[in-house]
Amino acid sequence: MDQENQAVDKIGFDNAALSALIKKIGEGDSTAFATLYDGTSRIVFGLMLRILAERAAAEEALLDVYTRIWKESASYDAESFMPLEWIITVARTCAITRLDETKEGRKRTLPDAGEPDPETTVSPAMQNHARSSLNSLTAPQKEFLDWAFYTGLSCGEIAARTGKPMGAVKIHTRIGMSKLYELFRPLYERETGSETATGGQDIES
Repeated sequence: MDQENQAVDKIGFDNAALSALIKKIGEGDSTAFATLYDGTSRIVFGLMLRILAERAAAEEALLDVYTRIWKESASYDAESFMPLEWIITVARTCAITRLDETKEGRKRTLPDAGEPDPETTVSPAMQNHARSSLNSLTAPQKEFLDWAFYTGLSCGEIAARTGKPMGAVKIHTRIGMSKLYELFRPLYERETGSETATGGQDIES
């Protein structure tokens, strides 16, 4: 096993290792691409399955994700996205696009979370931090953020699906996102070496 494989296996989703792999993929390195796939495909497939709800569709979407990663790695901007964040963003975009292309896509509902598979999760430290952060949200904040992330629907569409006032959806979503931003900011600052974060996430409906 080479050093890149060891890094991914030993450290989990280590940012330095993943960034190095993405850079090599951008240069056309197929071995680095295979290593990235082996190290991240479980968590990406879990996300595909959560959004699309059908294994066959999730498997097809997984191919879309890594095809796009292969094509777009050369333009990956490490200053804008941490590597796993970029991969998850690509994955979610592919899944939501596939939903939009289906006849039932606009009738979507919030998929069941199911039981988490330990093999599809990130490193234990980040996993625990993510869980504690999500647990700190109020029930409405978590509900509406789940709707927004897993369905790609607008605040108005979420309000229509849930029967809740659109103003409430907007407020709870904005507050929830702001809270998560503050909770995760220390991780970003530690990884990037920055002393202060430059502004919060502005959530537009």
